Amino acid sequence: MRIFRYILFGLLLGPPAAADNLVLINGSVIDGTGKARVVANVRIRDGKITDVGPVKPAAGETILDVKGMLVTPGFIDIETVSPSSIGKNPAAAALITQGVTTAVLGSDGTGPYSVEEFMLPFDEKPPALNIAMLVGHATVRRQIMGPDYKRSATADEIQRMSELVADAMKQGAFGLASDLQNEPASLSAPEELLALAKVLSKFGGTLVMKLRGESDKVADAVREAIGIARDAKITVQVLTANKTAVAEIDKARAQRVDIAADSYSFSQLTRDKTITIERAIQRMTGTPASRMGLRERGVLKKGAPADVVVFNPQALPAGMKYVFVNGTIAVKDGQPTEARPGQALR
Repeated sequence: MRIFRYILFGLLLGPPAAADNLVLINGSVIDGTGKARVVANVRIRDGKITDVGPVKPAAGETILDVKGMLVTPGFIDIETVSPSSIGKNPAAAALITQGVTTAVLGSDGTGPYSVEEFMLPFDEKPPALNIAMLVGHATVRRQIMGPDYKRSATADEIQRMSELVADAMKQGAFGLASDLQNEPASLSAPEELLALAKVLSKFGGTLVMKLRGESDKVADAVREAIGIARDAKITVQVLTANKTAVAEIDKARAQRVDIAADSYSFSQLTRDKTITIERAIQRMTGTPASRMGLRERGVLKKGAPADVVVFNPQALPAGMKYVFVNGTIAVKDGQPTEARPGQALR
């Protein structure tokens, strides 16, 4: 718990700020659903998107002309850099200037199981961007097994781990993360992870995982992940770029198994000439929002929280021109503001 608070201290920037009420005009809107872009105006009021389309600014309303730029949903990062790396960088500035408005923390499997205790301080002192939490497989395994974790867990220990995961989900975790390449999660039997996945299924949570192996054992490792998604009937997100693993996952998806492996880096996706920019944006916004259960995030639509990015794709990787988090400008002219408009989501 203490290390996570230290990590996220870097996500806090300056004083809280009120949401901006304005209209973005003349931008090319990509809404995060994969639809083709359209030239449209976007009205932001009281932290929400209130209109998208041929909106006419009202008298006295603030106008921001973004002609020639893309207007997209804020990016959602489910692979936020490791805790040790965050501690060495101005984390919020690094994320927000890249267009990230929501960071799902704990993908390395070290997220706390006491989610409410962790999140409460951020209700009082908001973060610079939205944060969501994954309970950590490593955390619950250490909590239940203590230093004697270098073995398979007993049925009783798996049951007690399951109770911790269920409690974390009740407190607002969005899922469980397991790094099967590193201890202590790597020492778990497949039956242990399947049991925890079945707990997630009851709450509609997502399992974010790294495969046990990505070399000679990758076939067995990916079969385990596919089996968990199928047998537990849950959403599984595999953090891998291994071509063999991705190919097997694609085959499973064709059979309607709810498993995926994808990359949400804009620079990587824009280099892939086989996909449109609309599809690239969807992969970083609407798709991760849907897979993580982040309701209303990841799309530009009336009534959604105003997490919005404005940028010139030809000017990348210089960064984003404007970034709004819950309707407040967090990046202006490419530079982070002192606003702290994020929310601790659960």
